[in-house]
Amino acid sequence: MKESYEKEPFSDSDVGDDLEVDPSKNVFMFIDIKKDWPILSLGFFLMAASAIATPLNTLYYGKIMGKLSQYYQDEFEYRPFIAEIGKLCGILIGIGAGKMLLVSAGMFTWLKFGEIQQSRARAQIFQKILHEPTSWYDLNTNLMGEVTQVNRCIEELRAGNGEIMGNIVQTIGLIIALVVMSFYQSWSITLIIMASAPVMALIGWYFGRLTYKAQERENEYTAQASKILDWCLVNPIIVRIFNGKYVELAKFKEIVNASAKSYYKLANAIAGNTGTLKFLTLMMFVQGFWFGNHLLQIGKITIEELFTCFSSCLMLGQTISGITEMLAVLNVAHAAAGKIAKYLQTDQEDSRRLVYPTYDVGDIQFRNVSFKYPSRDERILKNVSFEIQQNRFNYIIGKSGAGKSTIPLLLVNLYPKMSGSIHVDGVSIEALDEKYIARNITLLQQNPIMFNNKTIHENIAIGVVDDYEDLSEVPPHLVKEAADFALLSDLDLDMKINSSSLSGGQQQRISIARAYLKNSAVLVMDESFSALDNQNKDIIFERIKKWRRGKTTIFITHEYDHIEDNDFVIFMEHGHVKNQGNFINFKNDEIVKNFAKHSTDTSSKPPSTVKPQPQPRKRKSVIYNYKTNPYILKDLELNSTEVDPDKKEEEEDENLMGVLAILKYCSSSISKKWLVVIGIIVSILEGAASPIFSFCFSKLLTISMDASIGNDVTKAILIWSCIALSVAAFTGGASYASDFILSYASETWVVSLRKMCFDKINNQDMSFFTSEIEPAEITTLLMNDARDLRSLVSSFLSLAANLVTMVLVGIIWSIISGWKLALVGISFVPLVFLITAAYGRILESAEDNYKKSVVSLETHLHQTITTIKTIRIFHMQRYFEQCFNDHLSNLNGVGIYRAFQTGIGFSISDLCAAIAQGVILFYGMQLTGHFEYSYGQLLQVVTLLTFTLTNASSLINQLPEIARGQRAGTFIVKLLESTPISKVENEGSLTPKPNYSAVQFNHVSFAYPSKPQELKLKNVTFEIMQKKTVGIVGESGSGKSTIISILLRLYGCKDVQIFKEDISEVDIDWLRETISIVPQFPKFFDGSIYENLIYGMNPVKKISQNEIIHVLKLVGIYEFILSLPEGIHTSIGEGSNSLVSGGQLQRLSIARALLRKPQILIFDECTSNLDPVNTKHIIELMETLNGKFTILFITHDKEMMRIADNLIVLKDGQVVEQGSYLQLMSLSNGELARITRSSL
Repeated sequence: MKESYEKEPFSDSDVGDDLEVDPSKNVFMFIDIKKDWPILSLGFFLMAASAIATPLNTLYYGKIMGKLSQYYQDEFEYRPFIAEIGKLCGILIGIGAGKMLLVSAGMFTWLKFGEIQQSRARAQIFQKILHEPTSWYDLNTNLMGEVTQVNRCIEELRAGNGEIMGNIVQTIGLIIALVVMSFYQSWSITLIIMASAPVMALIGWYFGRLTYKAQERENEYTAQASKILDWCLVNPIIVRIFNGKYVELAKFKEIVNASAKSYYKLANAIAGNTGTLKFLTLMMFVQGFWFGNHLLQIGKITIEELFTCFSSCLMLGQTISGITEMLAVLNVAHAAAGKIAKYLQTDQEDSRRLVYPTYDVGDIQFRNVSFKYPSRDERILKNVSFEIQQNRFNYIIGKSGAGKSTIPLLLVNLYPKMSGSIHVDGVSIEALDEKYIARNITLLQQNPIMFNNKTIHENIAIGVVDDYEDLSEVPPHLVKEAADFALLSDLDLDMKINSSSLSGGQQQRISIARAYLKNSAVLVMDESFSALDNQNKDIIFERIKKWRRGKTTIFITHEYDHIEDNDFVIFMEHGHVKNQGNFINFKNDEIVKNFAKHSTDTSSKPPSTVKPQPQPRKRKSVIYNYKTNPYILKDLELNSTEVDPDKKEEEEDENLMGVLAILKYCSSSISKKWLVVIGIIVSILEGAASPIFSFCFSKLLTISMDASIGNDVTKAILIWSCIALSVAAFTGGASYASDFILSYASETWVVSLRKMCFDKINNQDMSFFTSEIEPAEITTLLMNDARDLRSLVSSFLSLAANLVTMVLVGIIWSIISGWKLALVGISFVPLVFLITAAYGRILESAEDNYKKSVVSLETHLHQTITTIKTIRIFHMQRYFEQCFNDHLSNLNGVGIYRAFQTGIGFSISDLCAAIAQGVILFYGMQLTGHFEYSYGQLLQVVTLLTFTLTNASSLINQLPEIARGQRAGTFIVKLLESTPISKVENEGSLTPKPNYSAVQFNHVSFAYPSKPQELKLKNVTFEIMQKKTVGIVGESGSGKSTIISILLRLYGCKDVQIFKEDISEVDIDWLRETISIVPQFPKFFDGSIYENLIYGMNPVKKISQNEIIHVLKLVGIYEFILSLPEGIHTSIGEGSNSLVSGGQLQRLSIARALLRKPQILIFDECTSNLDPVNTKHIIELMETLNGKFTILFITHDKEMMRIADNLIVLKDGQVVEQGSYLQLMSLSNGELARITRSSL
């Protein structure tokens, strides 16, 4: 065993070495040219055609300035001049209207193309999930975290193929058109102005590369944080009873902080790119200005050509700047594509032609079969050979870890064997069609799968859904017959069920009904009666024997009461077949007799897995799955839920909160408000710089007009060029500072919200987890959608501050310069904001509906992952694929509608700007024509108003991003509001000292918060003395586990005392250090044995190596751990679960409890699923602990009852008997005697 138990601290390199990204893939990885060329061609044409509008606009703007110059040179009379200006302004408005139509249609086309690509991505992900071998699930250590991140990457890929690609196509078209226009007007000025274009391209490439790397790293950190969050959501009891919430919170904070550092690098790269390019773009105009005026003065160019060339080059510079920014953002989509591509990598599919025999399964033979699970080196089966007797009852028996439950997994071909052969009627199992196997071999596992939000009728019918077109077509009378067979007549078959609405016994009966309806040739039942009460078990077992007479049936069990002498039995030990044959031939062997003796004593009342209290919905993600061991985390599949669309729609059909309302609500979580203030101030300064530059621009245009009529402008050129250059530098610097500061502040806010939500979730009592929560949805909200929330600070605040400043400064300045024309321009401002507000409301609804559809689809994917084993066993792939396609079709429909609405929003700003420009120019020319304004004054006002209104209308283009952030913010606020800190989980400060009375219940009545009208405990009174061993017994549903839940303070309850102190006033951490539990089903997270043993322990309590060795020896597992590959540092949990058997896991669970040195030790049905030998070992261990701890156990096992100093017998939530085992068994009509009475 290793000397050191120290865990390596989390570091940035932990992620860097494991980045799973395929850089060879790009955003077009899902394109199908044969299918997509029509929509691509249309999209290219529409967006390229819309690009022509901009150079046309500059051309006619230049013509208008040329007419003005001619008018000042007396080449025009007023009326012809105004008539010409009217025509040209009308053309400008027409160009804007045409551009709107083209952009609207083009952006709709590209958005639709993006939806097509994301549909293909989601379909391929689903197909991978549906068809990957079981070993892939075993070896994937962070599947749910990966899937959560891949879902986010798909949305980024959609954006890259949609609006970003549409804008890039339009921008490239615009660059070409502007270059042509500019070169046509003056090739020499164009070359001078565009000299810095290569530098801009190089800068864009450099910052784009930084963006890509930072996005890769952030994606990986997000996946790791998602894994931790998912663990806490699906395993809330383990996290609480072992005080693991502090450990998980520390790990979560560490990872989201590391994720934030990656985002800061990303934000720095994008802000640096934007600021640098803004400066270069504005500077481009100045560098060509001198040369242009020189040409004008020597008569080589006209004022019209100069204006057109300047306008084209200025727009060209802005366009190049814009495309480099887009390409930087496109790198986010590129990184997403690499992540998806890496995830989709798979081994080459088996192309062999599989056999589908025309006859039912008959003979089954295992010949020298050896097998090991993918995650371990040790073989589970070793040269196993046996033959299942056709048309007879077959039993596979043996102790835990013998390999019994592995055999049916191979028989249904969930895993491939290592060596040997498995033949069914002479055909190798590998050569058989999976549908044939599923149709003819049914495996019922101990923990059956219930599909939530389906009725009991549907849960039974789903077992044969592959035989029908749809679930609704399964004949109701056949389902009713199956339900009656499984004793389900006491339940409403039309009742929708979830994980907390049925007991374990009811779930097993539904599973049996499912098998009866399927009626396959071979039935394998792996401990399928463990949760049934004695009477129902006997009735159903006899019915099964009658039904299956003459059919091949295999029972895997550790109970031998129902095995008859002529039944065929395979006895396994340590992965070998120890003996086989008719039971009569070796049932008197010593080892079998030892098994059978203990089995007879303990099986008269089978151990129950029923938990009468509503348990947290066990929607396991595959990152904590059953993997290969049927005992560990076996409830991964249990009751994995799917969103009820109707219910969700009712719950979510609420208006989204306003942006300011979200910011106000969450303002307390913005830790660095001063950064936001600085960012807003810088944004205001940047906003003010825009009208200042536009003023400089107007002065330069005026200088050009002066030069065109022969005035000397040398000094003026120098002054205003320097001023313009300074303003350009300031604008670039302010842009960088504003973008980065607000992005930094937004990420600190998001990180703070994530931590706050995680902390609130971890501080909830169990009533929160038994409500209608969806782990997949919450994980997606906090880890994926929260990214959209950044836009409310980084985009909205910056845009709002910038815009308000720009509009106010521009309007005020224009009024000062020329109030008449300014008022005309100002009249358009309310129209622009009205259109923006109306469109914003429409977009809110579209984004909300779209996200609902995404959540519905992703939840279905989550359910598919968590129930994949059952899906394959019953061959439900077609049904789940059909459901997925329905969800995907709905998403596509909503997405296309959203694309139509978004397309209009992208284009309407062009129309608003064109109308405003045309009207302002026309009226301004009238004023100039009457000599009310000078041409300098005109250019100044027109330029100010044009810049102001164009930037104001650009707000519309930001609305989709803001709407997504608005939705995310609304739902995070709802989550925070719906999760006030639980008093049960957080209040109390007392730390009682040991007392003769350890536990006391005083007339306790209790109902779960989800069902307040249904009392689970009724006037319960008992006392447990210190260092005594007390057992709680009773039938399923009598209230046993409720008492344990109250004692661990998973729920609040009055009149319960610990060491004579009210349990509600006791410090919760002290309580859970004082009380330790060995749960019925041990659960371990993905980590080393050592990390699992000390999980949640107070770091003040130093655990030495000797203490660990002592406890491991005490529970009898030390030698086994020494034999493992890395000793105590060997990983268990997740894909490594198969390293240990159920009995070994239970011993580790006891060791975990003992290491905490509790004063009260609880055993909750810890032997219910163990073989007699392991059960005996645990009972012997408990006897050695007697008198050292206060021991409380729940059991149905007679041998455990015998070691108790006192037994508390429950019935219907009431204490009906107390006393020793012998005392209570002497009462012939007593409750204990009744429930332990043998059924034989």
